[in-house]
Amino acid sequence: MTLRIALLRGVNVGGVKKVAMADLKAMVEALGFTAVKTLLQSGNVVFEAGDRSDADLETLLDREAEARLGLVTRFIVRDPKAWRVMIDANPMPAEAEREPSRFLVNVARETVTADQLAAIRAVATPGEKVEAVGRCVYIFFGDGIADSKAALVFGRKSLGLTATGRNWNTVRKIAELIGA
Repeated sequence: MTLRIALLRGVNVGGVKKVAMADLKAMVEALGFTAVKTLLQSGNVVFEAGDRSDADLETLLDREAEARLGLVTRFIVRDPKAWRVMIDANPMPAEAEREPSRFLVNVARETVTADQLAAIRAVATPGEKVEAVGRCVYIFFGDGIADSKAALVFGRKSLGLTATGRNWNTVRKIAELIGA
């Protein structure tokens, strides 16, 4: 069996798209997956998934969350190797270690293009640093995330990315959970 990490996009943020982690865990177990664990309330679930592809799992989880939980969202799925690669590819390790709560990794389904990166950088403030590697956008919010326009751009369909952000503290907690 292959361990997988599934991240839900836009749940339990500001009272929108609420889902209890116990309900999420029960749904994943009902789909026949094993060793299911959730982490925090931001929509992180780890489970044994067999040999299904990430894309197949994303489609299944998207559909079943709507059918079983009434939750319209997107899942982004990675295996432990991809999670480790994401951590090791961090282009701003000093910022991540110094202020992990102000450092986000936006994990996307798609590879981030130069045009998408330029669109995010175009709205970033001088205190923000933005880099992309593969299917991730790494952002350091030097002045905090509350007033960031770069953070808001991920919600725009025009950007063309299906992505969800996790701060560096959460990224490391998931790594510990999966042994990556």
